[in-house]
Amino acid sequence: MNKYLKIVCLTLLMGMGFGLSNIAKADGHSVMFASWGGSFQDALRTTMLTPAAEKLGIEVEEDTTNGIQDVRSQISAGAVSWDVTEQELSVCETLKQEDSLEPLDYSLINSAGIPPELVNSHYVGLLAFTKVISYRQDKFGDNGPQSWADFWDVEKFPGKRGMHGKVNYNLEAALMADGVPKSEIYNVLSTKKGQERAWAKLAEIVPHVTVWYRGGAQSAQLMRDGEVDMIHMGQNHVGYINESGIGVNFTFDGGTMDVDCLLVPKGAPNKDNAMRLINEMVSAEAQARLVKIMPFGTANSGAYSVGILTEDEATKLPTYPDNYAQQLVIDPSFYIGQLSELTERFDMLIQQ
Repeated sequence: MNKYLKIVCLTLLMGMGFGLSNIAKADGHSVMFASWGGSFQDALRTTMLTPAAEKLGIEVEEDTTNGIQDVRSQISAGAVSWDVTEQELSVCETLKQEDSLEPLDYSLINSAGIPPELVNSHYVGLLAFTKVISYRQDKFGDNGPQSWADFWDVEKFPGKRGMHGKVNYNLEAALMADGVPKSEIYNVLSTKKGQERAWAKLAEIVPHVTVWYRGGAQSAQLMRDGEVDMIHMGQNHVGYINESGIGVNFTFDGGTMDVDCLLVPKGAPNKDNAMRLINEMVSAEAQARLVKIMPFGTANSGAYSVGILTEDEATKLPTYPDNYAQQLVIDPSFYIGQLSELTERFDMLIQQ
């Protein structure tokens, strides 16, 4: 890249929020970490980042991310400022396929306790969040839908339904409703015939869905206000609804689990410190500290046996072993390269 182009790219980065103060230097004493900001990043700082900085004897600087384009922009400008960033699983896999990531050094990162499907050559799982079938107790008591087949059964379980308003998770749910074992979902979706089976099953439930929601806060509001009787929503929101006095039950059976991962952008200036920070963040103790205050699922199953979580707290989380076995971990590779096409067909289906 010539001098003029680099100046232009740096100017663009500054306009996007990457000030010169955020251009990390390879000084051996710091590491730049980027996550989603807000109360979530506050929790990461308290439970993971500050303890890691103290243990490693380095400064952990912070920034916020809006997703994949932030990483791409830094790499294309030749001005990578982040050493570690948290991203969605689909973004991690996409960036890996684009050759935009540094390989992780597992001689510095201890992956013990992390499921093999969350340990990748170029990224590693940080936490899990699951959408589960939830239902209001004032409608069903303790006898609401316990599976996707139940959710599809509008005669046995009449009521107003809510579902995620994006194609993600819905084709998988449709196949589970049609009796496909979780272990075979993506084998079926890998074929045209299998995809048509999923679309046909999804079409059966579409007329009975009252709301196709877009955000997690909206799904919680729909349940809290009684606009739906059952919904596919984030498990972490259920507790907040119950705290408001509205009784909501849910099942982990058929839950669709997605994951946030940690990655190192290609060209990161402090790669060794990046690996050491990642090692601290995926440790059992750090993971347990985080989910103690935010009800996500730990990537490291060892978090359930370090004495930080009570048994009651642990058994309510999605990656507790008995719960994890009931869920489907989303395969990001399925959507890469065909998300736009699948989204267009999904939008047309639900608008009928």
